[in-house]
Amino acid sequence: MRFPSREIVESLRKKYPVGSRVELLKMDDPQAPPIGTLGTVRGVDDIGSVMVNWDNGSGLSAAFGEDIIRKVCPVCGQPLPEHPALSRRDNKTLICSDCGTREALADFGMDIEDQEGVIAAIHQLSDEKESK
Repeated sequence: MRFPSREIVESLRKKYPVGSRVELLKMDDPQAPPIGTLGTVRGVDDIGSVMVNWDNGSGLSAAFGEDIIRKVCPVCGQPLPEHPALSRRDNKTLICSDCGTREALADFGMDIEDQEGVIAAIHQLSDEKESK
């Protein structure tokens, strides 16, 4: 196994800051949590392994270049898009666009049922735009 450069390790630390929520997509280890398990990042070590407290109690790290994880929205658990929203609650947590929209609409005073209607309409318009 080749160890990553300092630059790569630093970029991993920026991509997976402490407290980020992640989902396991691939790990070839007999002790690996099941694929799809969610966890919270504890940090990134000097060889680029992402240290995770998995929700099932495992503490196995995701090895750089071997295992695959992805960041998920800490509110709803859906995969984070390439350009996530910034939570209005603390101005630092990255969340998915739908959860960002829900926060904004809730701050506007809209009830949950109406929020879901707005989000459904946004998705419908987006789908129509993509199909053209």
